[in-house]
Amino acid sequence: MRVLPLLLLLPGLALAQTGLIVQPASPPRGVTLPPTSAALVDEATALSVNPAGLRFVGPGQLFYLHERNLAQDQVGDGLYLGATLLGGLGAGFSLDWMRGHGLPDYRKTSFGLAVGSRKLSLGVGYHNLSSRDPDLNRLYGFDLGLTLRPTRFLSVAAVVKDINDPVEGAFTMPRSYSLAVGVRPFGERVTLGADYLASDGAWDEGRLTYTLQAAVIPGVGLGAGLSHGLGSDRTLALQFAATLDSSFFGLTYAGGGAEGGLDHVVAVRLSAQKYPALRLGGGSVALVDLDDELRERGGTLSLLGFNEPDPFLRLTRWMDEATKDPRLKGVVLKVSGLPGVDWGKAEELHQAVLRMRAAGKRVLAVLYSVDDRAYFVGSAADEVYALSSSSLLINGLAASVISLGGTMEKLGVTWDVARVGEYKTATEQLTRRDMSPAERETVEAYLDSQTAHDVAAVTKARRITPERLREAWGAGILTAQRATELGLVDGVLLPEELEDKLKKLVPGASYDPTYSPRDERELRWTGLRRIAVVPVLGTISGGKSRKSPLGGEAIAGAETVALALERAQRDPSVAAIVLRVDSGGGDVLASELMYRAVLEAKKHKTVIASMGDVAASGGYYTAMGADEIWASPTTLTGSIGVFYIKPALRGLLGDKLGVNEQTITRAPMAEVLNSWRPWTEAEQKAVQAWVDAAYDDFITQVSVARKLDKAKVDAVARGRVWAGTAAKEHGLVDGMGGLMDAVQAARKRAGVPPGEELELVVMGDARGLFSSMGGEPGIDASLLPEPVLESLPLEPPALPPGIQALVREVGLEAPWMQEPGLKAVQPYTLKVH
Repeated sequence: MRVLPLLLLLPGLALAQTGLIVQPASPPRGVTLPPTSAALVDEATALSVNPAGLRFVGPGQLFYLHERNLAQDQVGDGLYLGATLLGGLGAGFSLDWMRGHGLPDYRKTSFGLAVGSRKLSLGVGYHNLSSRDPDLNRLYGFDLGLTLRPTRFLSVAAVVKDINDPVEGAFTMPRSYSLAVGVRPFGERVTLGADYLASDGAWDEGRLTYTLQAAVIPGVGLGAGLSHGLGSDRTLALQFAATLDSSFFGLTYAGGGAEGGLDHVVAVRLSAQKYPALRLGGGSVALVDLDDELRERGGTLSLLGFNEPDPFLRLTRWMDEATKDPRLKGVVLKVSGLPGVDWGKAEELHQAVLRMRAAGKRVLAVLYSVDDRAYFVGSAADEVYALSSSSLLINGLAASVISLGGTMEKLGVTWDVARVGEYKTATEQLTRRDMSPAERETVEAYLDSQTAHDVAAVTKARRITPERLREAWGAGILTAQRATELGLVDGVLLPEELEDKLKKLVPGASYDPTYSPRDERELRWTGLRRIAVVPVLGTISGGKSRKSPLGGEAIAGAETVALALERAQRDPSVAAIVLRVDSGGGDVLASELMYRAVLEAKKHKTVIASMGDVAASGGYYTAMGADEIWASPTTLTGSIGVFYIKPALRGLLGDKLGVNEQTITRAPMAEVLNSWRPWTEAEQKAVQAWVDAAYDDFITQVSVARKLDKAKVDAVARGRVWAGTAAKEHGLVDGMGGLMDAVQAARKRAGVPPGEELELVVMGDARGLFSSMGGEPGIDASLLPEPVLESLPLEPPALPPGIQALVREVGLEAPWMQEPGLKAVQPYTLKVH
């Protein structure tokens, strides 16, 4: 009779891991795992311990385990599959085959689901037993599990096993309970766990299991487990384990035993996600195509609001994370046109390359078709090469301003203008044939500042004299050979020579085509605290942030920005906020709303403003409320002023096209915004008074926010545009630096410990069709897994790049200019090339 001894064994605990060594291969026992705990388990094997752990699995995993228990003369094999789907749903499946001496063989098939966040997970598991024994074949059970991870250092779990307490004939799987706690007193390197397991109604006959897991070095782990009973069963079980991990493959051996003999377990892991791996080689070399990284990704999913953050913000974050990654030893930069990058952002990329070099990374730049701006970025590399057919338009800087006054005269269109300050020349693009003296003065000053900075940075990076660089400018378009002779590049590179160059530059390292700085499995129990980057990119307007339908400049919507700031200030995981401003301004009311939202956010959390290529007029208005303002040396800054403009179309529509308009009014100012005729003298005075009041309010707010005398603000305002260095001298900004410098300032001001790692997350950047209809800032890009985001197709521009440039130059991408309301806008579209 085999039933009697089996009946004696079944009422025992459904033990977990180390404690399983002392339990025979009777249901619901599965294969013994290497030392772990219900509070610690977060891989596909969680289904056999705590189904709530499936939430933490991540991308797909497969484990195969083989156990040979000499103490019980039994053999087991287990296959475990698990994955986290859609960011918060974990799923698992497993098969265990158990064979034991004098006991019926059986197969245990399990399914599990878990749902939750990084901090809290609830899971359910279902187990079905299959055997030739008809009673045993009908047994099945349900498990419920909960895992709570409130901090980086603490994990708590509770599990109810076989909650349905099944009985079939002579077989039973008694309900049992597990309470577990895990702690990490020294960070992720050492993890300690303790589990108490007891059967229903027998709490004093439970069993304690202790677990130790240690990461010795990346890719090498050790583990230990100790289990003992508290009641009549005082059997002691020990287990020790060692693990070797490569990125997608891992091997674990766990050996242990009890009084009756030894137990051996071998586990093999295959995973879609990289694990921290044993570093045997000389590190990795990554290739970064800057043009590719700076293009928008979108496609069909962008209609639903699943957009990546701004490409430049994405690239900046990548470069910062790569700088800190000890696995990365070298970078190859492919440098070409740099879409969407002007001189302010070019300075940030230049500095990012220098930070990589300072961190010990070797950087090699390959120039394709470059101008002075792109060369400025590439010159920061350790070595710079050009291809034999590269186009090197390194010929010095020039600034151009397009004027449409003559065009308007031919069309018969006149413009009514009310403005403050001779430097508030935004309207002159439509009213003049050429630059005014004030506009020329501003452009000349900015061009001198930009040229001086370009010469200083390039000559320092390339270790050449300014005379050599100016000699190159005099040559026009350089050949690769001539650029080498002048010291602008280190040589002419043939494609087949790249590998040899890398071997000399980064000995022992190997090229990794799939490199990503944060692609390894996250070992932390809770997510990192975050720095929220709230973008104000493009022309400022009301409503939601969106793209221009003509493919021109983006629209920074006040509603999107205000809601994103509110989300950031309410989010407990956000340590500080960085307001990223890259805008020449726009609508005064929208700028005011953003400014007020910044002031409100500043009451709760540190807010630092980071300026990109331009933060002028309404863009500066938005930023000035921050705790600190950071700008690049060549950021177009200031343009503190207000104007109102409207067309008079009678000359075009009436005189040329025969259109007639007649208006009946009941008030003297009823037609003040009418676009048919010019203003009367009274209307001109009324609008000018409106503009004067708005300007006075603008400089008053600047004086309060920047703690400057109002008269001093007026002296540097009146529409004047300053380079970042000059703006700092006048007290309009606090520091020189790019986005990462602003992030460091935010960390310091918020009191973040120097050693704490933070995550940079963009809030309020999605611009899909449906998300903009929903009244929210958009779907946070972090909701999509990184591989999905990287697979999104590049979004084709609405218009060809050349047409887009023309649209921006003539102002056709800004229909808001025709809308009623005061405007605070950069005085002109300035292109330095």
